[in-house]
Amino acid sequence: MSVKISLHITGIVQGVGFRPHVFRLAHELGLGGSIRNNAEGVFIRLTGPQYKVDDFIETLRSDPPPLARIDGFTLIADDGPDLDESRFVIEESQAGGEAQVVVSPDKSMCPDCLADIRNPNDRHYRYPFTNCTNCGPRYTLIKALPYDRKHTSMAHFAMCPECEAEYKNPLDRRYHAQPVSCPNCGPQLSLTGPDGSHISSNAEFCLDECARLLKQGAIFAIKGLGGFHLVCDATNEEAVSSLRARKVRPAKPLAVMVKDLNVAKHLADGAEEEWQLLCSRERPIVILKKTSARPGSSQAPVPCSELAASVAPGIDRIGLFLPYTPLHALLLDSVDRPLVATSANRSGEPIIIDAADIHQKLAGVVDYILDHDRPIVSGCDDSVVQWCAGQLQVIRLARGYAPLAMLSPKPSQSHLMAVGPQQKNTLGFGLGHNLFLSPHIGDLFSIEAEDYFIRTLESFKRLYQVDPGCVVADHHPDYAPSRFARRYAQNSERNIELLTVQHHFAHILSVMAANSRSEPVLGFSFDGTGLGDDMSLWGGEVLLCSATHFERLGGLRPFALPGGDKASSEPWRVLLSLLAGHLPVSQLQGLPCFAHLSQPMLNNHLKVISLPGTLQSSSMGRLFDAAAALLGICQRVEFEGQAGMLLEAFAARATGPIPTLVLEEKGGQWDGAALLVSMLEQMDTLDTSPECLAKAFINAIADAIAEKARHYPNLPVALSGGVFQSRTLANATAKKLSQQGLKLLPWGQVPVNDGGIALGQLWYAVHSFGQ
Repeated sequence: MSVKISLHITGIVQGVGFRPHVFRLAHELGLGGSIRNNAEGVFIRLTGPQYKVDDFIETLRSDPPPLARIDGFTLIADDGPDLDESRFVIEESQAGGEAQVVVSPDKSMCPDCLADIRNPNDRHYRYPFTNCTNCGPRYTLIKALPYDRKHTSMAHFAMCPECEAEYKNPLDRRYHAQPVSCPNCGPQLSLTGPDGSHISSNAEFCLDECARLLKQGAIFAIKGLGGFHLVCDATNEEAVSSLRARKVRPAKPLAVMVKDLNVAKHLADGAEEEWQLLCSRERPIVILKKTSARPGSSQAPVPCSELAASVAPGIDRIGLFLPYTPLHALLLDSVDRPLVATSANRSGEPIIIDAADIHQKLAGVVDYILDHDRPIVSGCDDSVVQWCAGQLQVIRLARGYAPLAMLSPKPSQSHLMAVGPQQKNTLGFGLGHNLFLSPHIGDLFSIEAEDYFIRTLESFKRLYQVDPGCVVADHHPDYAPSRFARRYAQNSERNIELLTVQHHFAHILSVMAANSRSEPVLGFSFDGTGLGDDMSLWGGEVLLCSATHFERLGGLRPFALPGGDKASSEPWRVLLSLLAGHLPVSQLQGLPCFAHLSQPMLNNHLKVISLPGTLQSSSMGRLFDAAAALLGICQRVEFEGQAGMLLEAFAARATGPIPTLVLEEKGGQWDGAALLVSMLEQMDTLDTSPECLAKAFINAIADAIAEKARHYPNLPVALSGGVFQSRTLANATAKKLSQQGLKLLPWGQVPVNDGGIALGQLWYAVHSFGQ
């Protein structure tokens, strides 16, 4: 006897080959019915013998398409017209309904498409925009839901007969692959000068000439999936140095794209988990340890010797990634050497997605532009990750991972919008059981960055028909997103509630959200700065957190920040502040790190430190900066986190016995000044190397965390904040917690730095709004 059922499925179920997968499964089982998309998900109607319907449901749930993720799987009453048991059809998508579909992130090219572009007998041979249902752009080209070609930037490319036949054949791997195209009907390359002057639109010439010029040392702007890269030969010191000079980026590491895993292993050392990350579908930039020696080489170890020294100066890490589009693969095949591929933007501005902005803003940086005519709807940078503390750690959430969608056990009673922090901004949205985190937006210190923030917000509102009843912001009133949130709530015709969340509490909440946890956790929130409840700058906090409240259990003892913002770029200022109450002026003046200060200048700075109104901070990030200054590693910070990176690189080179240092707790507060004085005593009396002292300093921080956690054995531990991007600190802390039998909550795909703040804000709103 035949039965008739209906299924409603939500999650990442559009643009990932879900309908052809269901079609083939129904066809194999001999079931009739239909499948259609709309903004609420996928709807399936089935008819056939009960045992076959049961097999269908079990197979679909246990083995969905590779890129799909099923969040909701609901059996609903079928009161529709009768179905033909001998025929299963794919219906046209429908508009309308509240969006419950998760927009898939862009995915890297699959092995099948890579084989096609390298096969002279395939019509996609050397075609840079080849894709199929299992790979290619999604988020960066979608304009509206449901995900159909007419709602993407491919709408104006009319398919040729061959592509249309593949697109309409449910048994073809390019069935309903919305960006499907070929050399006869799809996007095309163009090569221009930096001012847009036309050179060529011949695809073969553009590829070959680009490769030739790169090998000669040229600097290119090359359009990818979510924006332009600035590209040059990573083995050419002159080209890399020129790129740095033109972009005014003196020291910050540059990412390097390599042809394949073998090249990556020649340039870096890594564990199996790291190589898996590098080769994953997401194709992120993976932070790896520079290789220390070439196999079989008799020469002295020279880290990453084939790369130009200025790619990542002074640090022992290198960011590598593999080609994730056919265009990248074809270029690397031709160039056959590593390429610097860094985001095309001006400092503090978002990634550029249109060649007109390259002409206007970067004409003096690039020599040539390799462009194409498929518009980018939403910009999306490259994701940056590392393997840390035995797990994935996301540093920049973007292409491949974002938009990040998570399920919340507790639904939001209204649409929620979280506007995130000032730096490393992302946006968050809550709709029912779904929580969304946008791709990386960046630091909001420029008009261009704030415009990008608004564009990203409008994209999500358009895709998901977001109509917020609650807006959540950082507790700092002067952050650009906080000001935006106040205006948004005040100017709305609706009664929108505005919530604010303390910055370091939001850090811990982001880890709780990643683990769907609302019960208390012990949180260690270490970063540069964030406004505390007492209006001082926090950053080295121990917090007891639930989903709606926190208690500050302790942290670093506050210290003065002479010069305010200058303290973050001149670490010697922080060091002077911390040592001032412990050492006589004569000893301070004798330290090499203060040699640039005359006696009057030193006295003046000491007076400023002692003034009652001088800004105070408990920042762990600034303590790391001070340690780097004391060891002579870094006296001026050229980019955020540089001092910590250099300190970690020093620690990695430590040989011989590591002295024991202690971060003492007095009255519930850690004494950072006393720790630095202990380091100074070691330097004076034992002649311990700076490398060993750097390692000892980081060990002392990890010991202090473990000791604090020991007093709360029943609470899981959450680590969050940019300081935990130090792999040495995170690894040591995780090991010590494990030895004590304490549970460390994983980060999942949520950024450990400020990129996760918006999710923490959402988690607070889910549990607080309307209560």
